[in-house]
Amino acid sequence: MNERYTLFAGKPKKEVSAYINHLVKLAIFKYSRFLKFVVVGATGVVVNFGVLYLLTEKVHIWYLASATVAVAIAASSNYLQNHYWTFASKRANNPSLIVGWVKYLGAVGVTEVIYLGLVALFTSGFHFWYILSAVFSLVFTTILRFITADRFIWGARTR
Repeated sequence: MNERYTLFAGKPKKEVSAYINHLVKLAIFKYSRFLKFVVVGATGVVVNFGVLYLLTEKVHIWYLASATVAVAIAASSNYLQNHYWTFASKRANNPSLIVGWVKYLGAVGVTEVIYLGLVALFTSGFHFWYILSAVFSLVFTTILRFITADRFIWGARTR
């Protein structure tokens, strides 16, 4: 193998380790808001799937009705966490908790409709288990949700 194409060829392990450590810190700094959004989203997944499972399996509500209720509860929980943690430095752009919550539900509602449509498609169209459908749909819409929140909910205010 040609050494000039090997990034760390001949470098001491300590130097390589320090370089990789520095890259990780840069990535965390650069993407910290997105990482926080993902952590908040993970708590939302627990809430969403818990409510979805409880309403569908224990209360015997149709899976799409259960998914709708689960989405509303998880979205409200996520809004509060994002407002106070993920986008805390941008909170001045969204000072009213209630107005921000309404904006959040409205803007993110678009991605929720996509989410519910995908759940229906995967469950009814492809005959996936509804929980697996929810997982696939959630993964697909996460990036879209972050962009929506970052730009339209906590983005710079227009006058």
